[in-house]
Formats: sequence, C-alpha cells, structure tokens
Amino acid sequence: MCTATYVPLTTNGFILTHSRDEKAIRPTARPPKAFSIGDQAVIFPQDPQSQGTWIASSARTTVCLLNGAFVPHQVQPAYKQSRGLVIPHFFTYPSINAFSAAYDFGHIEPFTLLVAEAERLTELRWTGQRLFTHEKDPNRAHIWSSVTLYTPDMIKKREGWFGDWLPQHPNPTVDDIRHFHQSAGDGDAETSIRMNRQHALLTISLTSIVQQDGDAEFIYEDFTQSTFSQQTIRPAYAIA
Repeated sequence: MCTATYVPLTTNGFILTHSRDEKAIRPTARPPKAFSIGDQAVIFPQDPQSQGTWIASSARTTVCLLNGAFVPHQVQPAYKQSRGLVIPHFFTYPSINAFSAAYDFGHIEPFTLLVAEAERLTELRWTGQRLFTHEKDPNRAHIWSSVTLYTPDMIKKREGWFGDWLPQHPNPTVDDIRHFHQSAGDGDAETSIRMNRQHALLTISLTSIVQQDGDAEFIYEDFTQSTFSQQTIRPAYAIA
C-alpha cells in the first residue's frame, strides 16, 4: 500500500521515490544495508516479519513494489510467501525478461512491480492469475498509487497533483520530489501523498533512489523512528 514516483534526469538517469503506507502496528523495518545477491550488492530496508522489502537497488537496477495489480482483490486464506520476498528474488535473475519468464508467481498475493534501469522502465502487474508487463517511457515522469488503498478517483486526484507539480520543477532535484511526497494534497490527510488515517494507517517511511553515471544513491527516512540514512552504491560496492 504505497505511492511511487519516477522522474527522469537530464543526465541519463532518474529519481525513483517511494512512500510506504502501512498499518501503525507493523513492526519497525530494519534500516537499509547492503546484501550480497549473486554477484552484486543490493541495498534495501528489511521487513522483520517476512525478511523481504518493498524497495531495493543495485548500482544498475532499482525495484519497488506496490500492493495490488489493477483493482482491489479478495485476500485468500494462505499464500506461499510474502510479496516482500519478490524483490530479493528478482535480483537472482540476470534480467527483467528472465525474471518474467521463469519466476514462479503462483500463490502470491497481487502486486505491482516497478523496475527502473538507465534507459528502461518496466511495470509488471501480477493479478494472482496472470502477469502483465508494460514498458513505460523512461523519458517521462510517472506516478503510481496502490489500488488496495486508493480508489480510482483518489488515484486520479493524485495524478493531477503530480501533473501540476511537474511544470513548476522542469529540472527537479531529489529534495524537490521528496518535498512533493511529504506535502502534496488538498488538506485531506486520508488522501494526501503523505497520508494518515486516524493514526492507524499512515505513511511510515520515504525512500528515494537516484541512479546516474553508474552509481545509485539510496536515501531513506523512517518517520516512525526519526531516522535518516544516505548511502551510495557502486558496481564494486564492498559489503561488510
């Protein structure tokens, strides 16, 4: 249950920012650190329940996940694994195409997976029955809101806020887009980008990943703990 934005940079890169909307009772996530997956270092915060994550980045690829596919779904009594494990699993494959073709999506709750690379932006939506893959224009800005949390009218309203913001920021910085994620709205806390529904369901963290020139800068803020971290990951990143 989240919001994500993608903003291309003029220097052959992008900023992907993700607001994590969760129940207040959810256990606090572990802060981002580098994990060795295959032959690469991958940075991500970790959910202590599933050991998975909602966003991660290597030096070349950034991946984030939103709950739900196209429409709200009926939760089934048992799934074989948490959706949060999909992202670490993704990095065990050599490419998006290989992942899409070979990964076993069966018995996983519906989700939307965004995969951003230097010159490619791919949206994968798993409905619980079928995988839909859509190549998005990497040279245009995009916004996504989780269909399990926001109605079509709410999603359209948020797209409007983003559309109004973009012309005012022709060359946006990471600070600009993070400010958008924390301030955009019309005064209704339940639908604002940084949302809060009776303090039971709210935006609990904000992550931005800036990829350019072969490096990825990982910026993470946990609102529940008032913690902030900023790390740079390179192809030869050393893992402690």
